[in-house]
Formats: sequence, C-alpha cells, structure tokens
Amino acid sequence: MRNSINRFMPVIFGLLFTVSLGISLYTIFSLSRVSSATDERYTEVSSHIGFFIPDNSYSFFQEVIAGAEEAAKERGVGLSLHRVSSESPDLSMAKYSGITGAVIYPDIPEEEMRRILSELAAVDIPVVLIEHNIADAKPWPYVGTNNFDLGKKIGDLAASIGKDPIEMAVVYSEKSPGIYAERELVEMGILSALGEREIGTVHYMTTDMNPLDAEDLTSRILSDSPEINLIVYTDSNDTLAASQVLIDMNLVGQVQLIGFGSEEPVLDLISRGVIAGSIAVNPFDIGFRSVEVVHELEMQGVSESFVDTGVEIITKKNLSYQTNRRGTL
Repeated sequence: MRNSINRFMPVIFGLLFTVSLGISLYTIFSLSRVSSATDERYTEVSSHIGFFIPDNSYSFFQEVIAGAEEAAKERGVGLSLHRVSSESPDLSMAKYSGITGAVIYPDIPEEEMRRILSELAAVDIPVVLIEHNIADAKPWPYVGTNNFDLGKKIGDLAASIGKDPIEMAVVYSEKSPGIYAERELVEMGILSALGEREIGTVHYMTTDMNPLDAEDLTSRILSDSPEINLIVYTDSNDTLAASQVLIDMNLVGQVQLIGFGSEEPVLDLISRGVIAGSIAVNPFDIGFRSVEVVHELEMQGVSESFVDTGVEIITKKNLSYQTNRRGTL
C-alpha cells in the first residue's frame, strides 16, 4: 500500500505544481488586461494603473473605486481593479504584470508590504499608498485621511456634546482598516482636542467584519458599563447598527453617539437626534486623487508626496448643507 502511494507522489506533486503555475499565469494575464478609459471592453493600453484594495464590499471602498474610475476616464488611462486578500496572489505578482503604476491600500502585514514596495520600486513602477501609510526609510507618496486630524475632529465634537466627566468608548473596526491601523494617531488627536475637559476612562474596543458584531458590542456597553456616556464609531455600518440598539433600548439622548460617514441613513439619524454628529471623510476624492498622483509620477517623475483629502464634522447645524452636496463627500 505504502509503495503504491509513493509511486503516485510525483504525479500528485506535478498536478499541484501545474495548478499553482496556472493560477500565477492567470494572475499575470488578468493584471495586464485593463479597462480602457474610453471603452468598457478589455483592451491593451500603453498606460495602465493597478488599483489594489481590500476584498471588502462596504460602501467606503465602493466610493474609493468610483473616484478612481472617474479619474482614469478623465486622464485617458486604463485601470485594473484587484481585490486583495491573504489568499490572493495579485499584489505579490504585480511586478510581473506590466502595469505602469500602482495604487495600494496596504491591508497586509507591514513587513510583507515593505518587501512588495521595494520590489515595485526596483522595476520602476511608481506607487501611491492610500488611507494607511507605511513607515519606511523612504516615505511613500500618500493620499487619504490625516488620522491625527480625524482624532481631533472626534475630540472637538466630543468636547461640544459630552457631559463632565466624559466617559468615552471609542470603537474601531476591521471594516475600516486604515483607521484601525493608525489608531495611535487617532487617540493622540482625540486627547489633544479634549484639552482641559474632565475626562474619565477612555475605553478602546474593536468590532470585526461581522455586520452584527457592533450590535452585540453596543448592547454589552449599554448594559454592562452604565458609566459610559459617549460612544464613538469609526465605521458607518457599525454606526447604523449601534444606533438601532440605542433606539431599541430607549437610551437616545442619555448616551451620546458620534458616528462615521455621510451616507443618507447616517444623515437621517442625525436629523432625528439619534446620532449627535458624524465624522465624514471623502472616499471618492481618495480614489480620484490617488489615480491623479500616480499618473503624474508615471508621466513626470514627480508629484505631491502627501495629499490630505480632509475630515469634516456633520451635525444638525450643517446638515442641510451636507445634504445638498451629497456625492461630493
């Protein structure tokens, strides 16, 4: 029996190698075929950008993609979209693909990311990082949110609505990996903005990719930690889930919520007084500007090294203005 198995081992390894090679070749082929800016069919173009983003369907990433596609159309360049996960070979194989530039949301371990960035630089492929920077000897061009400023905006809003002493829970989310990865900057910004306000304990918590996780966490906070009078969410999906829990438990107004995002359901909750305010970033502009910057690097060799796409506070006071300009946030 053992001899029979040993006899077939070379065949099994050969098949595994063939499958692995096929996946790699398919990846290279798919990376080298991009959507033309003037033709929705796949075609070969002289200049094309690989856009690498987490395998995440939440609205934030959809807006980032929409901005990138709009910029590609305006500039007449090709754009290939690649959803990156731990199982995906797209990013590690990108240096072989023939792309002329790369926009990357670095949602993989930093050591691995540095290696890939070095490999892309070695073959003269310009790279722009979005929403989460990578500490390296050489700063990489960056487009996105200044997370220290995001923290300051949270602190400013908390200072304006919180009761002394402010007992705060800040809820990060794996659904917003850029903010979670730079949470130290967020926290520095919050404490900087709160200044001399009387602050109790600041609790830091995290939800996972499960859309129901925020419901469970919010219920536990409201039931087990009655001293907490202010909860901050850093993901729009968590904001909506937590708001419903607050309504169901009849605690609207007793516990203040600071939400995240400028989607219509979030704005509606602000208008109803369920959410005291929301922190809004600009995902469409992040996608748009990142394509602009990497294309300028490709064509001219230079571009802006840091593009801050901004953070805004939305409350009832400026709600009508925000509603009128929906689609620009």
